[in-house]
Amino acid sequence: MKVAILGTGAVAIDLAKGFVSRGHSVVFGTRNAQGETAVKAVAAVAGSSAAPYAQAASQAEMAVLATSWSGTQNAVQLTTNTALKGKLLIDVTNPLDFSTGKPQMALGFPNSAGASIQAWLPDAKVVKAFNIITSTRMIDPQFSDGQPDMFIAGNDAAAKQQTADLLKAFGWRSAIDMGDISKSYLLEALAMVWIEYGVSRNHWNHGISLLGAQA
Repeated sequence: MKVAILGTGAVAIDLAKGFVSRGHSVVFGTRNAQGETAVKAVAAVAGSSAAPYAQAASQAEMAVLATSWSGTQNAVQLTTNTALKGKLLIDVTNPLDFSTGKPQMALGFPNSAGASIQAWLPDAKVVKAFNIITSTRMIDPQFSDGQPDMFIAGNDAAAKQQTADLLKAFGWRSAIDMGDISKSYLLEALAMVWIEYGVSRNHWNHGISLLGAQA
């Protein structure tokens, strides 16, 4: 597939490398395709390119939203609903507020980033995923004491199955479907558990597994 990675930061780059490693092609969506961050992202991922958000999404068969929360709504507006109509959009964002110096949730129940993005892009098939792990562990997340699980949420069954298949291809043990996109608040709260553990221990190489899961 051709995949649009919306964003040019560390998360976007690590996911782009993962897609390329599995034989997909990548175009980074950005505000300025000739800007410093876009140039660095393209240089970091062999065979990739960069284009304005809407152009990148229009070129691609699916997209991944990997922006910081502060820039997410603007990125979505620049991408446009039309460019993503009928396409899978994997939402990797967490709605984090850093104004106090420590990450806190910018949205609370029943609101969520995932549901907000689906509302902004009503014709896209938004699936929340990849938000409970550091970007360097999103691909081939092997730990000495086992494999982690990824929780997902979205309204479209086929889009969730496509996301689950991608997770399997990327080395995840399983994709655990938590329901429709409104359940994104659960995944984002779980990300805060992951973040609080990391902050309190200054340790960012950990994942989450569900033991005793129903087959």
